[in-house]
Amino acid sequence: MKALDESKLRRRYRNAYVALYVIGALTILLGLVAALARAQVLPEVFAVEGAILIVFGYFTMRGSLLALGIATGLYAIDGVLTAAAGSYQGIVIRVLILYFLIQGLIALRELKRRETTPGTS
Repeated sequence: MKALDESKLRRRYRNAYVALYVIGALTILLGLVAALARAQVLPEVFAVEGAILIVFGYFTMRGSLLALGIATGLYAIDGVLTAAAGSYQGIVIRVLILYFLIQGLIALRELKRRETTPGTS
């Protein structure tokens, strides 16, 4: 397998935390729209979920492999539960975001490994 250069790893890692920020912000926006429309859904749930994703994005941006791992796991579980409930709307976007998160997780892990292994590029 060809080793990825550091710029590609950093780009994949950046894509992961940007994805968390975007999904978090869109989830909060969805909660606001639901609140303004007086929808039957709980807008507070969207606000909390969005804020959590943004916090995970922040810690991921700071280099936390644990935060990215937890966020990836939670996002995957949420997608599976949503699909199991019969809601397939946005499944393509969910899979794409999950792809970015997994790629970011792999890239961040490799970057961390390179930091701790002297003489490796």
